[in-house]
Amino acid sequence: MIEQLRSESCQAFAARWWVVVLPVLLLAGVCAGHIVGTVREDYGAYLAMFAWARTVEWNGLLTFPYRDYGFGALLFLFAKLLPASDALWFFLIAMLGLGVKFYCFQLFSPAYWVAMLVHVALFFVLHDYTQLRASLGIAFLMLGVGFLVSRGQYGRMAGSWLLAASFHVQTLFAMLLALTCVFSMAAFLGGTALSLLGGKLFTWASSNFDRLVPYLSYRVEQTPNPFSSLKIYQYLTLVLFLYYRGDIRARGWKMVELSGWFLLAGLGIFIGLLRFPAVAHRLSEMLFAFMPFLVSGLFVLMPKRFSVPYVGAAAFIGAWASYRILFLWQ
Repeated sequence: MIEQLRSESCQAFAARWWVVVLPVLLLAGVCAGHIVGTVREDYGAYLAMFAWARTVEWNGLLTFPYRDYGFGALLFLFAKLLPASDALWFFLIAMLGLGVKFYCFQLFSPAYWVAMLVHVALFFVLHDYTQLRASLGIAFLMLGVGFLVSRGQYGRMAGSWLLAASFHVQTLFAMLLALTCVFSMAAFLGGTALSLLGGKLFTWASSNFDRLVPYLSYRVEQTPNPFSSLKIYQYLTLVLFLYYRGDIRARGWKMVELSGWFLLAGLGIFIGLLRFPAVAHRLSEMLFAFMPFLVSGLFVLMPKRFSVPYVGAAAFIGAWASYRILFLWQ
């Protein structure tokens, strides 16, 4: 009898987790190769980080060339415990980031497969394939936000956010927004409105803080376009969120609701900082990364004759954007 129960328990566990593990393994395997399309500048930077980890001693961890010291510590552990090839390191790091994200989708999204599809289409190439630190940081940021909106799990939230900040220090900005959104919606909406003046505020801040000066002239590979197909899709998603907000709240989908507010704040920041593309991208991309939760909720609420084309549009737009990143941007 005990063996039968144990067998049924294992089968239930396998049925629940293969939908997370299998896609993670496949996508992480793609990350490990890094042979699709143009070799990105980020790829060379990560090779340099890997080389640093193989030569540094424990008392030199603070010499990591970036402020994301948790990522440096992770590479140091890999170098000591798993002195393998660069490809295997890419695989393991990508698997960790994707695994945490897909776990969050399973816990907090109304439609897991939709959330996973939207993430793969819109964010896989942008984050998991080319920016491993951002991928890890956003993954644990999501997990912490999920614990935050669940209330009563603040210890787990703090642990998740500590990891997120150590992997990608810029996630601290999103953490502050999440806390404001949950505990003071008026302050959140006021800050979002103020973000539309972000260009003037950033110019003022740069005149007082020398560390911000390089961002005044820094250029990204592509000039931000507020009317690109992706941005139009985000505007549409925001309108749908505001229309279905009452239904989302009635169903208790707190993660979906917060993702909608994150989309609003991200668009405000993006538009307000258009004159400074690097800052606009870095501050808004962490907020846009929560879109899979929102799109999955809207998919459930919308009539099927609209929801299927709506999600299909995300897949098509994401595929085109991924193609441009991999093959067209130099």
